Amino acid sequence: MPTSVPRPGRRRATAALTVLASAAALALPSATAHAAGPQRAGADAPSAPSGTPPTAYVDVAVATVWTGPDSPRPVDAPALTDPVHPDAWQRAMTGEQQKELVSEGLTQTQVQYGRPVYVLEKKDGWSKVAVPDQASPKNPLGYPGWIPDAQLTRNAHYGAVSAHRPFALVDKHLKTQLYDDPQLRSTTLRIGVNTRLPVLGRTGKAVRVDTPDQGPKWLSAGEVSLHRRESDIPRPSGDDLVRFAKKFLGLPYLWGGRSGFGVDCSGLTSTVYQAQGIELPRDADAQALHAGGRKVAKDDLAPGDLLFYAHDSGTGAIYHVALYVGDDKMIEAHDLKPVRISRARFDADYWGAMRYLP
Repeated sequence: MPTSVPRPGRRRATAALTVLASAAALALPSATAHAAGPQRAGADAPSAPSGTPPTAYVDVAVATVWTGPDSPRPVDAPALTDPVHPDAWQRAMTGEQQKELVSEGLTQTQVQYGRPVYVLEKKDGWSKVAVPDQASPKNPLGYPGWIPDAQLTRNAHYGAVSAHRPFALVDKHLKTQLYDDPQLRSTTLRIGVNTRLPVLGRTGKAVRVDTPDQGPKWLSAGEVSLHRRESDIPRPSGDDLVRFAKKFLGLPYLWGGRSGFGVDCSGLTSTVYQAQGIELPRDADAQALHAGGRKVAKDDLAPGDLLFYAHDSGTGAIYHVALYVGDDKMIEAHDLKPVRISRARFDADYWGAMRYLP
């Protein structure tokens, strides 16, 4: 996300079928050693400090994290409910209202269905949270902001299942469906790319997963990849990162967006890397300064590198990030326009490039 704008810091399936009794029996990739580099996403990250706040789980398709409880406007109502309506919200906003999200810094980030947040404070139907899988210098516990209480659940059972089961990662398309039945006939919720849900079992074409608010549901096996833990996500190449980033082409720009419904610049790059098993900070400036990366010269650019742009002829605050494709091209979410491939800009604002792969 640009940083030039000031911002604070259900029905059970009953059909006869064979469901594996234990997720440990799933045919999942075995753990492999990876070269040293950026922190791997999720379960293998350092555990939270002792005495962390209570945990809640997002129980809508995607929860928007707001700067404060007073940030939403009347037009933002579809983003505040349960269920949430992200597409309707973006359609409802005029161009000026989209710009106002940026100029007023109304939104911070987004959190996928089923992901945990730490609850730091509660106020008038809102929870101040930190998002632990979105690193930020604003809070060592994770990216901070406010989410409506209606979009969170304190489901200790789901949390325990998530901590000990393999997970299904939505990574084949930007959006997919949760189903009530293993025949994949009755849809219940549309969820976005990079969603992770704990696996309970599977059939030939369906994966049974737990959810934070609806109990066991089903995903198409062809829409997800299955992993025992986060470090089992195969280490990507630069070309892998580019191929995955191209899934986002045409997706609407949304300030604070970090989902299959809309993204901003650093929401795109952090999601692409995280879905490929590499954890980067949420915002563009923090990504550029991430200790796990190294700066690369323009003549040495390779697919998957990130390009950064800064005010004051490239010496001031970083305001934009894009993913290098190769052949002097990049994928970016910029200027309120849908995700697109552009000619790489090596103008006065070019700050430099970072590489996070070996």
